[in-house]
Amino acid sequence: MKMYRQKALLKYSNLALSFALLGFALPSQADVVTGTNGERFVGRILEENANVLVFESELGGRITIPRARIRELQRTTPVAPPLPSEATNQAAISPATLADAAARTNLMWQPPGIGRDGHDWIQLKSGEWLRGQLNYVQDRKVEFDSDELKDLSLDLKNVRQVYPAKPFFTKFEGRDPIFGTVVISNDVVQVSGPEQVTLPRDQLAGITPGGKREINFWAFKANIGLTLQSGNTRQVTESASTELARRTPATVIQLNYLGNFSEVNGTQSANNHRVNGIYDVRLNHEWFLRPLQLEWYRDQLANTSRRVTAGLAVGYYIFDRPGLEWQVSGGPSYQYTKFETVEEGQADSTATPAGVLQSSFKVDFTQRLKFIQTFGGTLTSQEAGLYTHHAVSTLEFEIKRHLDLNVSFVWDYLQDPKTESSGTVPQHSDYRLIVGAGVKF
Repeated sequence: MKMYRQKALLKYSNLALSFALLGFALPSQADVVTGTNGERFVGRILEENANVLVFESELGGRITIPRARIRELQRTTPVAPPLPSEATNQAAISPATLADAAARTNLMWQPPGIGRDGHDWIQLKSGEWLRGQLNYVQDRKVEFDSDELKDLSLDLKNVRQVYPAKPFFTKFEGRDPIFGTVVISNDVVQVSGPEQVTLPRDQLAGITPGGKREINFWAFKANIGLTLQSGNTRQVTESASTELARRTPATVIQLNYLGNFSEVNGTQSANNHRVNGIYDVRLNHEWFLRPLQLEWYRDQLANTSRRVTAGLAVGYYIFDRPGLEWQVSGGPSYQYTKFETVEEGQADSTATPAGVLQSSFKVDFTQRLKFIQTFGGTLTSQEAGLYTHHAVSTLEFEIKRHLDLNVSFVWDYLQDPKTESSGTVPQHSDYRLIVGAGVKF
């Protein structure tokens, strides 16, 4: 009788343990949708009818997929707890083991079109597969244009595998760029071309397109803000900014423009324009060389007809990881300034050596909300104003695909403004709050 009670107690204990394991295993299960193009999404079904399926993807969030574009649908099915084996007094197969096996199977699955359909493929750590076009891999970011989810910027640490269809230029630390077919699989990067290379992923500096498609090296952003007011006060305020960049695994060429115009009752209250250009050569993950940096600036209301600054710098990444980047640079420059008006007997221009310090800080609060802080300070002679800086703080919110909403605070400062011919001394600081919409390609 005692032996029977012990067996019964052990049986029910094993049954309870199976249900407990099932409770932990079920949350790891997920629905899987495979599209007709081979893209594979992991998540859960929210709604479905005869025409569409509403699916919440771990990557893409809530997406609606027409039934005609679904090749296969794997639904979450509860796993019944296995009956204990009386011969061994243990559960035959634990639910956790079944869940782990299903997860491994999902991660090992590969789309049949890889290497044959002419498209690029990437797999995320969640097991999701995306088909589309790889734009580039740089600064530990993967820029990918998915057939279903469109433009994506992914952290490299969240990408398990990359299979581009065409050859790319691949740059590793301490090596010249290599042109050939590249594959990222887990922690290894393989390049097959004139030179066969297999190196750890943590030595990867970047991947950019090759061949004759020069357009693939370029990216463009533009923002515009406009305020119109009529009535007792007639006011027009315009602001515009653009950024054009060319990126390769080892270099960055970037050109920026920022302009502001404001008029109140027919009188100008702001009219300034700034153009910046840089050329960076990445030496390794921490250091970069800026053999050329240029700035052209004009602000008639600040008594600056034009100001040109040219020089070089050395830069360092204080932080360089997904979602957080901070780079600083500094070096010698030469500055020429032409004033709008000057007092009698004063020179209307000056040329002087200068020292330039620049900082660029970026942090991702969420997948859609980003904070960007840029700062540029210049030390010059007394005749040129002694010290100037240009600081911009921006909150950038991604509305959808190519469209952003931006809120920027701009602070321009000149320590010793040049006195105008009328005897007026311009203000030291100009402040602007800019709200506008932006597009990016």
